[in-house]
Amino acid sequence: MTFGTIANSADGHDPAPSSRSTARQSGTSLEPTRPRSAASAERYRREGYWLQPQPLRAPYQELRAGGDRTALIDNSSAWSYRQLAEIVTSISARLSITGLRPGDPVLIIAPLTNAAVAAYLGVLYSGHVAVLLDRRCGVSDVRHANTAARPPLTLAGAADAERLALRDHGTVLTFDDLSATALTTATSEPDDAALLDFDAAAVVLFTSGTTGTPKGVVHSRNTLRSGAANMAKALDFTSSDIPFLSSPLAGITGVIQLEMALHAHATLVLENVFEPAASLTHILDHDATIIGGAPVIIEQLFKECDNRQLDTLPLRSIALGGTAIPRRLTDAAVARGIAPIRVYGSSEVPFSTCSPVRRDAPASGSDEGFPLPGVDIAVRDDKDYELLVSGPHRFLGYLDPAHNTDAFDDEWVRTGDQADIIEGRLTIKGRLKEIVARKGMKISLAEIDEAASVLNDLGESVAYGVPDPETGERLVLALRCVSPSGLEFSEIIGRLLDAGLAKWKLPEQIVLWHVPFPRTESGKIQRREVAARAADKASLLAPRLEAPSSR
Repeated sequence: MTFGTIANSADGHDPAPSSRSTARQSGTSLEPTRPRSAASAERYRREGYWLQPQPLRAPYQELRAGGDRTALIDNSSAWSYRQLAEIVTSISARLSITGLRPGDPVLIIAPLTNAAVAAYLGVLYSGHVAVLLDRRCGVSDVRHANTAARPPLTLAGAADAERLALRDHGTVLTFDDLSATALTTATSEPDDAALLDFDAAAVVLFTSGTTGTPKGVVHSRNTLRSGAANMAKALDFTSSDIPFLSSPLAGITGVIQLEMALHAHATLVLENVFEPAASLTHILDHDATIIGGAPVIIEQLFKECDNRQLDTLPLRSIALGGTAIPRRLTDAAVARGIAPIRVYGSSEVPFSTCSPVRRDAPASGSDEGFPLPGVDIAVRDDKDYELLVSGPHRFLGYLDPAHNTDAFDDEWVRTGDQADIIEGRLTIKGRLKEIVARKGMKISLAEIDEAASVLNDLGESVAYGVPDPETGERLVLALRCVSPSGLEFSEIIGRLLDAGLAKWKLPEQIVLWHVPFPRTESGKIQRREVAARAADKASLLAPRLEAPSSR
């Protein structure tokens, strides 16, 4: 491989070559499938990005050091750092009698609640691997996570345990059970005999890519710590800040913001279900100063501000990424005295670059700014100009080693995005991957194609995305109908749900075709052509998209 342009972070280093490795598993324990080279790991520790192994009690002590400062606020309660430390310690003790071994994976169906955060930390601090799924997941997501990671234990809310039939997959503990145990049991911290390896696999997040199967992204405590440090740097974050988190804990934005807040002993406000009116009230009630996530969330909040004729907010900064950012949004933020920060990253390489957005700067929806500390970016010198990223925040590889085959170039992560780097500044030109970003959540088109095979009796189908003013992008399913008469949107959606597709991955528009789909010479359906020729086709729409008179 040859490089076009290379840009380094402020410390000016180049990534060292990587030694290839294969996955090794003992029982259900997970290990990195693409660990860093010894030279890179040594440098990251020397330069302060990574920590050496620490006594197992160290994370509990760090929590406890927050004292009576408020750690977490959810929709029902507020916990201090001292309370959180006690509950996490007791949850860890409860997990120790389940037969789990160090390194064993634990599946967590994770809502944004204090109890779920405590369960996540209990798993992490005990030296186990937290395998995260969002509370909105479907049975197919659970089935895939169990097949991919083989967790001997699942933690979830009681309603989700029932809805997803989690006990069919093995042992289940509910958050209520864990919290009740924690609040009534006095437990001491672990002794210093055991060490917590900050380089080992610690968290698995599932992300959609160009294949139909969600990829398990594996991070260590050190890689997450580096990503959180980058977010803190981009936002000038301090312990007096109060982040407002509505992005799922099961996504990289949620995990990174939690890590950032806990490390600073700051207060984190958790919003389990985002609803503009109620969420704006919570931001005002708790004086939240920071939000990070999809632009659509901020747009909805600003619209609610306009409804209330509210000109000022306690927010001082917003971190935006994951999709195109409308200039009207950044202008509206600046007008309210809020500093918008554009960030570039992914589940694999979180918070890689950032760019403060100024009201007087030329508009550019693709300017991603400069690399954050420790991050290196480069462009492959080939026809695609694919962006490559490396650094101490880089993930450890995918859960399935087969997914690593085309994902790396030495120690560089292949992002699948086309880019230019001019004088060290990153500009994204387009996406190579076939995904739709809806409210910042990425949906694999190949995964939707696969799920839609249950509709084969109606005709063949193909998924694609279109711009949407409310969600950023809208997922559309084109269906070439054998017999379209009397077909209902709810019928198609019901069949997709029955097949196990998560609600947040459902298409919101069904375009009915009566002619063959355009295809390549090899017979592959051309998504872009399908999207381009859809204007004159009839559509079935989700209620959100229907005209008021048709409801």
